[in-house]
Amino acid sequence: MAIVNNLQKCLESPYLFEDTDAPSRVPALLNLAADRLEAATNIQTFNKGDKADIIFLSYEAMFACMRALVYSKGLREYGLRCLMIATEVHYVKTGLLDGALIQKFQQLQQLKSKPEESLDVASAFVKRTLEILNAAQVAKSA
Repeated sequence: MAIVNNLQKCLESPYLFEDTDAPSRVPALLNLAADRLEAATNIQTFNKGDKADIIFLSYEAMFACMRALVYSKGLREYGLRCLMIATEVHYVKTGLLDGALIQKFQQLQQLKSKPEESLDVASAFVKRTLEILNAAQVAKSA
């Protein structure tokens, strides 16, 4: 398979597809993100456990949020690259999400971050995801 580098190629590949049921999965993804963020916070707060787990749990929280954002658009992914491209097209390029958060997500994926910074970035990502999704819900209701 050729390298997938834009949204249209992702949609033509098996790695990103339309799914009318995808938005119904958003609440579970947000719960997962909250759970991972809480676990990372507990490790940091109580200084029990491996500090590397803070980075991994922060990454998982961000991953769940990224999926929630893309799923809310009626899309599902089977590949991280297409998930990131869809997030960039629908949220970064539209000004709804800071591209620096996506860069930090990539750093966390490679475990190249300090635990405290990881938790701060994940908290910011979760907060922004909730703001975006709540604003979309309000706009849809209006």
